[in-house]
Amino acid sequence: MVSNVKSFLNWSQSQLPNVLSPRLDSEVLLAHTLNLSRTQLRAQFDRVLSDSEKKIAKKNVERRQNREPVSQILGYQEFWSINFVVDKNVLTPRPETEILIETALNCPSPFKILDLGTGSGVLAIIMAKEVPSCKVVALEIDPKALSIAKENAKVHGVDDRVEFICGDLKKVDWRGNYSMILSNPPYIPSVDIQKIMPEVQNYEPLKALDGGVEGLDFYRDIIPRASDRLEKNGYLIMEIGDYQAGEVIGIFENSSSYNNIQVIQDYSGYDRVIKAQRKSVDG
Repeated sequence: MVSNVKSFLNWSQSQLPNVLSPRLDSEVLLAHTLNLSRTQLRAQFDRVLSDSEKKIAKKNVERRQNREPVSQILGYQEFWSINFVVDKNVLTPRPETEILIETALNCPSPFKILDLGTGSGVLAIIMAKEVPSCKVVALEIDPKALSIAKENAKVHGVDDRVEFICGDLKKVDWRGNYSMILSNPPYIPSVDIQKIMPEVQNYEPLKALDGGVEGLDFYRDIIPRASDRLEKNGYLIMEIGDYQAGEVIGIFENSSSYNNIQVIQDYSGYDRVIKAQRKSVDG
């Protein structure tokens, strides 16, 4: 019989056999329902749940049974130790994308940054918070995603320093020159889209994942165009797929506008970020 926190967690875990981390998800969802941290939840295993608490908690478990991401059930995702509003119109920020932020912050402090395909706004907002002297421009094709990004910027107090532009990065004016350009572009090959987990395939915008036949379409667009918008010695830093480093390095080299090309691995040992510097002299 489900009556207290401990028995509910055991029941919830049994209802989620197909998810990757049923116990963790159960704890996160119940803690959210009770407005507790997971540590507080674990200290209250004997707490008796009210009928209303059980009703809400069971509804959340049902949503997770349908493979709805925990982040969308909660309405937010923690990234860089702060919470960002997310919904079905934006990708949930992944932990490995923090490598891109770390790489950017290890470069000389930029004066003006462009974030291509901002989504929920995490890259633009964190850079604005971490480098208070910089101005950030964030470009996003989807107006619904851009609305989420603007909300996040306001919540985190940087809406006065982040300019949001709605448009296709392949077509719209990037508006000026930059000391740093960042992007986490779509990079999954089209043929692999149907193989991804239901949490992503059914609840996140696939156009934010689909990188074309080889997964390289956006790199082929961004790299040559960025060379015209980067200041001399400016940085282009992008997230890449696990096995795309060689191909993306080739695109950089074919451009002939960059040097100091570097691939950075994530904490699992996979190639995750590529960084290149605009040459100080063309040719």
